[in-house]
Amino acid sequence: MEFIEAQRDFSGRVAGSEAERMCQNALAGRMDRLGMEAVVEGAVCPPQLPHILFLHAVFFLGALLLSLFRPLSGAAVSALTLLSFWGELRGRPRVLRRLLLKRITGNMVARFRNREASGKVVLVAHADVASASRLFLPWARRFTIHHKNPIRTMHPGTLVLVAGAVQSVGALEQWSRPDISLFALTAFLGAAVVHVGLLVLAVDWWRSPPVEGAVDNASGLSILWGVAKKVGRRPLRHAELWVVATGDREQDCGGIKAFLRQFERYLDPERTYLINVDQVGQGSLHIVTAEGGWDRLSYRPTLPGLAERLAGRDSRFEGVGETEVIGVTDAGPPTEAGFRAVTLTSLVDGRVPSVLHTHDDTVEAIEPAALAEALDFTLALVREVDDLLAEGDRSPADAGADVHG
Repeated sequence: MEFIEAQRDFSGRVAGSEAERMCQNALAGRMDRLGMEAVVEGAVCPPQLPHILFLHAVFFLGALLLSLFRPLSGAAVSALTLLSFWGELRGRPRVLRRLLLKRITGNMVARFRNREASGKVVLVAHADVASASRLFLPWARRFTIHHKNPIRTMHPGTLVLVAGAVQSVGALEQWSRPDISLFALTAFLGAAVVHVGLLVLAVDWWRSPPVEGAVDNASGLSILWGVAKKVGRRPLRHAELWVVATGDREQDCGGIKAFLRQFERYLDPERTYLINVDQVGQGSLHIVTAEGGWDRLSYRPTLPGLAERLAGRDSRFEGVGETEVIGVTDAGPPTEAGFRAVTLTSLVDGRVPSVLHTHDDTVEAIEPAALAEALDFTLALVREVDDLLAEGDRSPADAGADVHG
């Protein structure tokens, strides 16, 4: 709690801000006092997400107007913008964002050097905070997020994709007619409403001030700090502990992607285990097994399986559940790169905490019991990985599970 309250000194720590760098430098100082080697590395990251949404909304609306006079050209621009927005949801191809300038952020990276280690445990939590937006108010979450079955969750971008597709079909239908048809008129009006809504949302998101970010994600940083202190007192035997406070998580996980690029030669995907701790300040702890905005990305099963066995074996963790999340976390890019990774997060009655991305995300919203559970479980999972490395890292059954996953 003392650590989380200290984050108030770094208000407004959005990706690329001075407050974000100050937060990471302060954490690096704490890690250095524990005897860890700590650095803050700069990283180039994508443009801000509100700017990307604004650009797509402008292109969609421009294509709609063009369709009234040059239907074929309007259909082509609509299709290009639709492809680009589809790529934003799926990860590729991302076309229109190339028109925007990239940003500079950073990562704090610390490690307990262990020359006899046979593998690495990388603890990750993002240091940046989100900006508030009406997209994240409780009524909006109820509209898009299914309470019991995340697989049935509707991504907010789905409506934009449908509007873009209908707009493109309407433009093609209009191309073969001398006057505007009822279908084309209806398609254009409906799409215009959606795109104007996207435009307003992007502006609202861009103009909204940053939240305090106690739950999301000073709570995750505090767990990293707590685990590092305990490992400093009783070091790992077979693993080298790394602690990474990433930047730019709230936008597009740009920080963790930069970390993987910068430290690629030090990280063997077959002997590196990444544990991401994200928003664990409220509710009950859950083990995330898959994530994704549009497509679902399942983690390699080693770490989720190890965490599930730990929860089932230790009575302290009988309340730890399993879940899938909508969107991306800092465990997603490492999974795509071939690493074993897992995300630990907390849910309140099966949902993400309602304070996230709102100005209610303050120190007063933190539940000490949730922090204690997250700290104990994360530390226990780190030591489980250390024992796994002592046993030779993988058994034949585990290797088969990884290939199947």
